[in-house]
Parts: sequence; C-alpha cells; structure tokens
Amino acid sequence: MPGKLWIIATPIGNLGDMSPRALETMRSLDLLACESISAARRLCSALQIPCPRLVLYREDTSDSVQDKLLEQIEHGASCGLISDAGTPGISDPGWKLVSDCHARAITVQSLAGPSSLAAALSVAGQPTRRFYFAGFPPNKKSERREFLDELIASPTSCVFFETPHQIIETLRYLADHCQPERSLSVCRELTKLHETNQKRPLSEWLQEPPPARGEFVLVLEGAPVTLIEPQTQQLHEQADYLLKAGLSTGATRDFLERFAALPRNQAYRLVLELQQKISSSRD
Repeated sequence: MPGKLWIIATPIGNLGDMSPRALETMRSLDLLACESISAARRLCSALQIPCPRLVLYREDTSDSVQDKLLEQIEHGASCGLISDAGTPGISDPGWKLVSDCHARAITVQSLAGPSSLAAALSVAGQPTRRFYFAGFPPNKKSERREFLDELIASPTSCVFFETPHQIIETLRYLADHCQPERSLSVCRELTKLHETNQKRPLSEWLQEPPPARGEFVLVLEGAPVTLIEPQTQQLHEQADYLLKAGLSTGATRDFLERFAALPRNQAYRLVLELQQKISSSRD
C-alpha cells in the first residue's frame, strides 16, 4: 500500500499550540520533510518526541530529491511536511510537493493548526468575508512599489508579511499613497510573549510606529469603491491602447494619474482591470 503525506501545522511561537493529533502523527512518521534540519530537530526535542528521518525540502530543492521523496511515499513510507513555523504550503514551496502527490494519486491529509495568516485576520478587526493574501513584498524597489500599489488599489482587506528592517519604509509608503483615515492593523510576534496587535488610521502609524523587531503581519483595509464617471470612457480607450502597445502596467497607471488627474488607487484598479481583459482575450 502507498504511504501518505501529512501537512503538519507547527507552532508560530507558543509550543502549546501543537495539537495532540499532530503530536501523535509525528511520533509515527517514517520521514519528515522540513525547511531546516536544525529547526526540525529543535522542534522534536522541545516536543519530547523521537525525530523521524529528516529530508531537507526548500525552494531550491532539486527535482531529483523530490522524486526520491515521492518514490518512498509510493512504496509505503509515511511522510510529514513542516515549515519552520505555521501551516506549510502558504507562502512556501510546500505546494509543489502536494501538487505532485495529487498527480501520483498519493493521499494528502492536513493536520490543521497554527497559521499567522488566520491568527492575524482573527484579531485585526478588518472585514474578512473576502480578503487578499499577498505574502512578502519583493526586495527589488520597482517590484516592491508595484506590489504595494496593487494592495492599495484592492477593494478588499489585504494581508501581507513584512520584515523588521522594512516595516517603517512600508508604513511611510502606505501613508503617502492612501487616504489618511484608511486603517491598518499591525500584528507583531503573534502567540509569543511580546505579542501586539493594533488597528489605527494610517495617519497615526508614523507618529508612533511599532518597534522594528520580530515578525509582522499587516492587514490593510480595502480601498473605498470609487464609481467611474461616463466621461472616463476615453481614459479606458487610451489606457487600453497604451497597454496593447507594450507600455508597462506601472507606466500606464502613472500616465492616468499625471495627465488625467485620477486618484492613484483608481488609476491602478483601472489598469489592472484592462490588463486582465487583454490577457483573457489572448488566452
């Protein structure tokens, strides 16, 4: 009989969040795929359970390593997958292994538990019926601006991660490009000893910024929906022409903002909508 892949959520700060079911399963594993060998050993030691045979599984893991892992599962091995903290497969490469398991008809089961995404949403005080999760912003400045502009234009609550050395710069960019009353929830060190979570208007965050320490999850209130007036039909046509001529999304947005006096978030929303229509027509 083939084995099984267990997706195991691990604590994001408090060991007490490890579920009894996850502990029981980890004790019976033949293999444990992990982002860090040392972190996996520390976790097993802290939980006082035997450490299974560890297999390093990261973004740069070769196809041959993944194939060998899948072959062992097909031959009956029980394998777990963990990230350094939280639920695997969210903002990490775990989805690739899961996808290949489905392709090979290998059973995949979830051992649900800690998730910084769910934890932040639950304490953010923002609308959560619909939300957009974006992960970490890119490091390259131009890509980072595009990333943040897309969040700023979104009409739904946006959840994303941020690092301590970038948090102040990100708060400044959001304050410069959003309405001052738009709210932002900042969650820091979730489930840990110094956990904080606060919701404030963007205009207030730079006056009293959070300490640049620990891990951040930010939840940005959705942009107010702005109705496009009939006379903007010409702007649609101009933007559509520029995009089809090869102008980038960012440059087209800048054109609308500068020469048509459209608010930045409205200009970006319009460009994204047109870009999606163009991509769909090509498909």
